[in-house]
Amino acid sequence: MTKIFLDTNIILDFILEREGADNAADLLQLGEEKKIQLMASFLTMANTAYVIRKGHTQEELYSILADLSDMLEILPMDKEQFAKALSCPASDFEDVLQYECAKANGCEAIITRNRKHFSFAELPVLTPAEFLQPTQSCK
Repeated sequence: MTKIFLDTNIILDFILEREGADNAADLLQLGEEKKIQLMASFLTMANTAYVIRKGHTQEELYSILADLSDMLEILPMDKEQFAKALSCPASDFEDVLQYECAKANGCEAIITRNRKHFSFAELPVLTPAEFLQPTQSCK
């Protein structure tokens, strides 16, 4: 099964019903149908909690995070990934951490709305719309 890493912005699009929410929902549906394996980092979960905590009760926040953990495999991050990220000259350190996590865990592509932040990547980096197009995806 194809292992797909979801960047934090995709998760936030879905939860906050931002632009791109429909594509994010389609990706999550593919995961629910076991057509792809969806992965996100521990960092994504922490960042998601930080962003959505305002406007939600603690109970609502924890419920959202629990639902996400049912839909996604939450990947660990370690010192080796951190060290590799430090050696990458990219401008957005958080995205380098995400990339190193995806790479270390055998992900076949990264789905993000910020492709330019992953210009250093060796893995395919696609927008949700690109991935969802059957002729251009890694499926």
